[in-house]
Amino acid sequence: MGAQDRQSDQLAGAREAHAQPHEADLERREAAVAAREAAVAAREAAVAAREAAHAKRMDAAQEILAAADARDVISYDRDIAAEKRENDLDRAEMLDQTSQYGAHWPERRHAHLDRVHAKGDRTAALHDRTALTDTDTDTDTDADSDSDSDSAGM
Repeated sequence: MGAQDRQSDQLAGAREAHAQPHEADLERREAAVAAREAAVAAREAAVAAREAAHAKRMDAAQEILAAADARDVISYDRDIAAEKRENDLDRAEMLDQTSQYGAHWPERRHAHLDRVHAKGDRTAALHDRTALTDTDTDTDTDADSDSDSDSAGM
């Protein structure tokens, strides 16, 4: 019976020795899964932060566009008022038999200045819209790395 006991002890020891690498492998795999899940959570947090920043930039862009549209409306109204004022002055002067042409130069100059200001507002609004729609190719890192690898291969 001693030989059988020794043999069963050896089998039990072999089973334990064989089970330990599997448990260590299982623990290693579980740790790797936990590390991957943590990396995914970090990437999701980074994406959420980028989405929040993008939403903030979109809100700012909408405010800029609204301000540009408001400037356009004011400029358009100013143009119409200046043109009407100039036409009224010209018509009144033309129909008045006793008037001298050029007696109302200050009013005409003010009308011209209103048109210049309106044009300046429209130009500023155009620049705002252009700044929102122009893309900056210098910040595109993928395009830069592609062009660098293409030029290195030549």
